[in-house]
Amino acid sequence: MTITGRARTLWWTLRIRALSLVASGTLCGLAWGHEGHTWLLGLAAVMPLLWHWSASRWLAGAVALAYYLAGSRGLPFGAGIFFAESAPAWFSWALWLVAGMVNALPWFVLWSQNPRRQAWTLPVTLALTALPPLGFIGWTNPLTAAGVVFPGLGFVGLILLVAGMVAVVLRRWPVVAAVAGVAVAANVSTALWVKPPPWVAFWSGRDTHFARLQTDAKPDLLGEGQRVMQILMIAGQLEPGRVVVLPETVLPRARQGNDFAATMLADVSASLKAKGSAILVGAELAAPGQQLQNVLVALGDASGPLVQRVPVPIGMWRPWAAESVAADPLASGVGKVAGRKVAYSICYEQLLVFPLLVSVAHGPDLIVGAANDWWARDTSIPTIQGQALDSWGVLFGLPVVRATNL
Repeated sequence: MTITGRARTLWWTLRIRALSLVASGTLCGLAWGHEGHTWLLGLAAVMPLLWHWSASRWLAGAVALAYYLAGSRGLPFGAGIFFAESAPAWFSWALWLVAGMVNALPWFVLWSQNPRRQAWTLPVTLALTALPPLGFIGWTNPLTAAGVVFPGLGFVGLILLVAGMVAVVLRRWPVVAAVAGVAVAANVSTALWVKPPPWVAFWSGRDTHFARLQTDAKPDLLGEGQRVMQILMIAGQLEPGRVVVLPETVLPRARQGNDFAATMLADVSASLKAKGSAILVGAELAAPGQQLQNVLVALGDASGPLVQRVPVPIGMWRPWAAESVAADPLASGVGKVAGRKVAYSICYEQLLVFPLLVSVAHGPDLIVGAANDWWARDTSIPTIQGQALDSWGVLFGLPVVRATNL
């Protein structure tokens, strides 16, 4: 074979390898968003290895970008509905692309041909995409796969996941084998011996199918009445000692003119308290002179509202605007409801890593997820939220109770 022929063969080989890596990154991203198949998230842990096997910085960045764009594929369609009244059609597609590029940026910048350098840049990159400020949009993070690979091992499982990746980078095959052995043992022991505590049977989530909650400027009194009536029905059917979780922002916003609804809910709360039951339901609270808060309130329980820490950036959380929903990213995200220590995750927070890790560090009894996904009902986003929350629950051995409005 001539030198020209060899060069052409090498060029095609490199090109095919590059396309294969990008295609594999896309497949890893597509592992997100399949109802009832949380185990597929194990593929998310492969993306950092594809990054390691990339032959150039640009290819490494392309692999990461393909992963994040595939994982967040529902965003342009869902955001197009969410922002339909306030932004042009192209905005949702630009948001999807820019968010993917921002998530992929650390993988591009910190890539190196040197495996020893990758051994520390890989963990740093995972941390950068999980923690603020990048962590505010750090959805579909590969760290979420820890729940599938190392169930029940908690923070040790997170460490082992990263250690296993580093061992592959450095070709420390005995270490890789040992980590894989721990993963197998963790999955077998979880499947055979780990059972949920008996009290979990008294907690349940209930999905709803309400339309978008209207603003104060154009209140939907009929829709608000339907919401209150459904809560009344649930409360009336609720057995003593049980707790039901309802989705985010189900309750109509308190304002002048809907005192009747407030009175009805107060009566419901008293009735629930009398029989030792509770309903945890989403609402928007606006105290005079304060920012609007997105919360879960407990009807029938004396606990205070559980306030969302990270509302949707731009859509709800706009620090530069007076009408922004309040945010408190460093709060614990833990509250007490019906005698149980609850780690709660409201809608957008379910896609992120750091809010959940902060919450589980406080030793909760269970994880509660509430979301209002009317705008994303026909996308993969609701399923991805559920997958992420379920994976974290399995990792830390915590029951998960979820409720979504679709």
